[in-house]
Amino acid sequence: KRGVGVWVTPIGSRMTVPMADQVDGDMVSAVSIPYFPGRESLWLPSSNFGMVKTDVDERDMIHPLARGAEYYYRYETGDSVDIKIEGGRVIHIRELRITARRPDWKLFVGSFWFDRDGGQLVRAAYRMSVEFDIWDVASKENKLSVQENKETLVVRDSIARERLPHDLYMKDSASRARLAEARARNNKNSNDDDVPAWVSATMRPAHAKLDGITVEYGLYQGRFWLPRMNSATASAQMGFMRAPFTMEEKYTYEDVNGDFYLAPVPQPPTPAARALVAAAEQAAVNGAAEQAAVNAAAEKVARDATSSDNERRNVNISVGGGSGNTSSAVPRRASADSARIARGDTGIMRRLSMSQRAQCSKDSVYTRMESRYEGALRIAYAMPCDPAKLATSAVLPPAYASDEELFDIKSRDELLASLDMGLQPAFAPQKPTIRTGADLWRYNRVEGLSLGVLATEVLGAGYTLSAVGRIGHADKHVNGELSLARTNSLRTVTATIFHRLVASNPEWSGALTLGPSLPALLYGRDEGFYYRAFGAELGEKREQRHGSLEYKLFVEHEWTAADSNVVNTFSLAKVFANHRFQRNILSEPVSLTGVNAAWMHAYGNDPQGFRLLTIGRMEAATGTFEYARASLEGIVTRPIGVVAAALTGSIGNSLGRLPVQKLWYMGGLRTVRGQIAGTQSGDAYWLTRAEVGTRSGGFRPVLFFDVGWAGKRTEFSKIQPMRGVGVGMGFLDGLFRIDLSHGLYPSKRWRTDIYLEAPL
Repeated sequence: KRGVGVWVTPIGSRMTVPMADQVDGDMVSAVSIPYFPGRESLWLPSSNFGMVKTDVDERDMIHPLARGAEYYYRYETGDSVDIKIEGGRVIHIRELRITARRPDWKLFVGSFWFDRDGGQLVRAAYRMSVEFDIWDVASKENKLSVQENKETLVVRDSIARERLPHDLYMKDSASRARLAEARARNNKNSNDDDVPAWVSATMRPAHAKLDGITVEYGLYQGRFWLPRMNSATASAQMGFMRAPFTMEEKYTYEDVNGDFYLAPVPQPPTPAARALVAAAEQAAVNGAAEQAAVNAAAEKVARDATSSDNERRNVNISVGGGSGNTSSAVPRRASADSARIARGDTGIMRRLSMSQRAQCSKDSVYTRMESRYEGALRIAYAMPCDPAKLATSAVLPPAYASDEELFDIKSRDELLASLDMGLQPAFAPQKPTIRTGADLWRYNRVEGLSLGVLATEVLGAGYTLSAVGRIGHADKHVNGELSLARTNSLRTVTATIFHRLVASNPEWSGALTLGPSLPALLYGRDEGFYYRAFGAELGEKREQRHGSLEYKLFVEHEWTAADSNVVNTFSLAKVFANHRFQRNILSEPVSLTGVNAAWMHAYGNDPQGFRLLTIGRMEAATGTFEYARASLEGIVTRPIGVVAAALTGSIGNSLGRLPVQKLWYMGGLRTVRGQIAGTQSGDAYWLTRAEVGTRSGGFRPVLFFDVGWAGKRTEFSKIQPMRGVGVGMGFLDGLFRIDLSHGLYPSKRWRTDIYLEAPL
């Protein structure tokens, strides 16, 4: 209620974390209030759009409906819909399509539907006009902060000169000058908060994107438009770590009443009072040794309450219970009570440290207060004294119900469909950026150390032009790619001209990324097989709710990348043990025109149950050779008691004659551990891998057994499969891993591997 606030009575609350065996958290404070006076109609999964913004704030995401937003956006009317409700009333809904005047991560593009008569937002779908580079944005924001600080210091100096006595002003000025000199000595850029160059170079790429937000309202009692469902889909990448993000909200209303009585909401305690109460409770536990610190805190609160020209400040301590009680808010005197608490007044101490118990001794609930949006919204929670009732409430859906069971996914997808390729920011080329970084470094037995440089220019209208150039220190061979991509976040179309080094079986060899570069550099073990290719390709990638679909049309010429000048590339193992890389394959020269595709989909939401990841790949081509090859892989995971198990099954087959570089090469970390990569190869294969480890992902011992075969499809059962067994140790859910494996057939040697990206 306006002028009062919000009373919330939680009836169910549960939080689950798949990586954790036990979760101790409170999700009640994450509750989203569907409506309050002044609430923003648009929605972001953050506090940015909590309150209505009447003016543009260039430091934040720019609201498309704020005053002055026309400088940043273009507006175009779209479709219209008429809805007839009871009583014969007709509601006229009109679409407003909003696009950014330039490609900028602070600007949106979207489709917004309004009630034409009342101006109320009814439904919307919108997204950021472009993704943003985390380090670039951080650097720009930091430079802006530095500039603002300089301007603020000028104003501060003028005020100080005007109001302070001359001696005090000179002392203050000298102190600030010494601080500035010290900062300049420690940091030549006078910018302590800037991102260190080695961090931004190592953790690349570093970008995030907001794929789409949807907002839907429902009309209640023919008068009130209230939120019905919100959703947000986003993703971020930091180096080789990728994090998808989805947030869904749904609201149902038992009753909507426009005229009612609501008991006053207590004032939330100030931060100083909360800190003092926490200190008092800790002192009660630890004894007199803590009293000095609490006394000091109490005196500070007392000084704050009586300073600044007799300003009256409240120290609010919640002791009320139920919807009709209020907190104790006593100006000045509260500080004295706090001091008495600090000095050991056990009666008041007991009342504060056991206030919740006191309320629960009289009732089944206690009151908890919260303030949001700089005090604009006050919330009081009637919390049950037994928190287990929330987690076990019968009103909660099953713990791992699917998204389709919980939300209206079909309606959400229909809204997201409006964010098509045609809804884009204006064509407005931006300043090109040139960079290098860890994502452009690689190490392998053909190129040795290969460093790349990436130049990118955002053109607008969804287009991005990029060029990559690189050269390896071992083969002295120049590679490059020129790409033009157009995207709407969920769908990306790319045209590329390339001259590149290519890895056979990229699903196993790592496709020339940081992962396989580490063992190659450390101990000279490169499990990839490489060839060169020159040509062009046109591809598309579609992000799906539980996976992705990607396909490419290509025309290319391929030839061998192996020669005697590059097989002795440097590695640390070579320095200490004269270890040499094994030879690369001798690829066949071919010219091909064809298509390849990859499809990935995940099934199962319950981390306590079975989860399945399926990956399908295919390629078909004509030219020097005519062939088709396809593979299907499935990974099943399931916790069993105190352990977690994973089982991988994969099979592949082909038609026609495959060039040498298109065969499957079996053996090594990604196939049969304990065996050398390429021990078996052929135009068909099958593979099974089993792993058992602890459920804790931070530090996980693992046992594994692998068996697989590769060869001619006509000899499917005539050659004995390879086998290997071993133990491993994974860290941070497989982000980093060490394996000790032993070959069972054909090789029976021990080997140790250190590698990245190996989740159970």
